[in-house]
Order: sequence, then C-alpha cells, then structure tokens
Amino acid sequence: MRYLPLTDTDRQAMLGVIGASSIDDLFVDVPEDARQKGPIAGLPMHASEMAVERHFASLARKNLAAGDHPFFLGAGAYKHHVPLRSII
Repeated sequence: MRYLPLTDTDRQAMLGVIGASSIDDLFVDVPEDARQKGPIAGLPMHASEMAVERHFASLARKNLAAGDHPFFLGAGAYKHHVPLRSII
C-alpha cells in the first residue's frame, strides 16, 4: 500500500491558499523542454524512497574523481609538495 498522506480535498485547499488551480500551475516557470517527459529510464515505477536511494547511490559509485585515479590530462603538471619556510 502506498503512503498518500493528502486527499484530493487537502491538495485543493492548499493550492487555493496559494492561488493555484492545479499542481501544474506550480511549474509554469520551468521551461517545457526542461521538464521530465515521463518515467526515469531504468527506475522501476512506484519504487520506494529507499529503493530509489539505493539505485542512485549505485549510480553515484560509478563516478570517478580525477584525484583518486591516474589522471594524465595536463601533460606532466602534477601536484607537488611545496614546503613553507618558517618566518623567524
């Protein structure tokens, strides 16, 4: 059973308070081409919050940071330790 805390009456009351007639009115400032057109590919429909979090965490683990792996861009310009001289 899905957890749906609001009834349609609740939603209409909240929209009425802010002067919107529908939830779509909340997104009028988002350009049409920037809006999600449908379900997210590879994500099961009606997945739980925990399932979605696990899915995106697994995707995030595939990201690589340049400093964590051999990185040859820069043609030999690497990080070097430069000791500071004490001022005395």
